[in-house]
Amino acid sequence: MTAVTIPSTGQHPSSPVTLFKNPIRAIWNVQGENVPTLWWPSRDLDPSQPRTVLLMIPGNPGLIDYYTPFLQTIHDTCQGKIDIFGASHLGHSSGRHVTDPSRLFTLQEQVDSKIAIFDALAEKFPKGTRFVLAGHSMGSWLSLKVLKARPRHGIERVFELFPTIHKIADTPNGRNMKNLFKPSVQTMVGGLVSTLRFIFSAPPVLRSIVSLATGQDAEMATVTSQELLHGHVVRNCLFLAGQEMEQIAEMDTVLIEEHASKFVFYYGKTDEWSPIENYYEMQERFPKVKSILCEQGMVHAFVLGHGEAMGVLVGGWINELGL
Repeated sequence: MTAVTIPSTGQHPSSPVTLFKNPIRAIWNVQGENVPTLWWPSRDLDPSQPRTVLLMIPGNPGLIDYYTPFLQTIHDTCQGKIDIFGASHLGHSSGRHVTDPSRLFTLQEQVDSKIAIFDALAEKFPKGTRFVLAGHSMGSWLSLKVLKARPRHGIERVFELFPTIHKIADTPNGRNMKNLFKPSVQTMVGGLVSTLRFIFSAPPVLRSIVSLATGQDAEMATVTSQELLHGHVVRNCLFLAGQEMEQIAEMDTVLIEEHASKFVFYYGKTDEWSPIENYYEMQERFPKVKSILCEQGMVHAFVLGHGEAMGVLVGGWINELGL
């Protein structure tokens, strides 16, 4: 069993969902590494009864706080009937919990971390608990790895949102941005971010600059300025992206065919990380898999402006399952 230490929150819901308009935040120790997590508890107080648990696996950057509006909306849409957990990627966070900011985490280490987190949840909840995985972007590839490692552990559904599960290097963005992932560039960009952070050290100033430069709303600009824009975090993001270009190449067709009924793949019309051709390929190669083409104009980074709309969709899918 992989080692995960889950701290006690000391918080329990005493009435329906309204108590949880904000998630419980905690640092989990996952195989010796500290990982920021978010938890929206279910309103079911009976610890002996099986639950439905959604595990969110983010893309890259893998900061789980980007997904807060999305996951909050799912919880609300499901009327608090499910537990929702989300965890950041290794190395994609800053703060006192970071023990070695110089360390770069590999793609395989991210896989192992997510499997360990799933194992911890499977151990925490009673037998018969139903699990739903939601992966975004390269998190969709990570969710496939979790399913492959734990095929008989109660995973009922896997929602793949703007999935990058093969040939990332051959996508428009993969080709255009490949030089950004070179080691020398990673170091240079990380150093530049550290310098900018030193110059604009006041949080409101940096947040305002991010908002003006990117058009992000106040909540997302805060995540970007306070959590993403640290030299070691940016280096880890770029390092992981470089590994994605090399290793996320071939689609695991056997796994997808074996678990076809569990998947929902959701594609965008203008996505340059997972182009529309991937949607048509999925339909042709896997007719038994539910593939959906977005009709709402959402972009690949849906958390930046479309989190609530995507949350309504995913919450609706979960409600339809009757889990």
